[in-house]
Amino acid sequence: FNRADAALSTVLSEVDLGNRRENKARQQFRTTMSAKTVLFCLLVQFSLVLSTSVVYHDCGSKTGKISALDVTPCPQEPCVLKKGSNVTTAVTFTTNESVTKATAVVYGVVAGVKVPYPIDNPDGCKDSGLSCPLKSGGSYTYTSAINVLNSFPPIKVVVWWQLNDQDGNPIWCFEIPIQVVE
Repeated sequence: FNRADAALSTVLSEVDLGNRRENKARQQFRTTMSAKTVLFCLLVQFSLVLSTSVVYHDCGSKTGKISALDVTPCPQEPCVLKKGSNVTTAVTFTTNESVTKATAVVYGVVAGVKVPYPIDNPDGCKDSGLSCPLKSGGSYTYTSAINVLNSFPPIKVVVWWQLNDQDGNPIWCFEIPIQVVE
């Protein structure tokens, strides 16, 4: 019986060791999956906070229709923009006419007065995600970045942004409220 007891004890010991290894492996797998799940959720939340579809007012789109407007960073409305920061705008739209030339025009509306804001690249067909000519019925995304100048006063203002076609007609136009802060 001693040999049988010893053999049984050895087998049970190996089974117990195997179970412990299996449990440890399961625990490591759960920990790894939990960490990956948490990381994934944080990345999704972070991207949602940084790039947000904002509510806008259509200020006279003629030949196009905006389907989405994303402003980064804009975690709340009005968009709070810090002096010295860069703001990226992405406008997804469709057009119901062919466009051979596109020009972006930006204004700040203060007390009902439109004040022109010069942008670095007004050519909507160059370095903006668009490649002219744009075909009628196509879906496109225009992107642009603006620097919030340090010389801006802390102020609430409405940004009026439009993309004009070759005839000067607005393809799309939107207004969004912003607030410049120190």
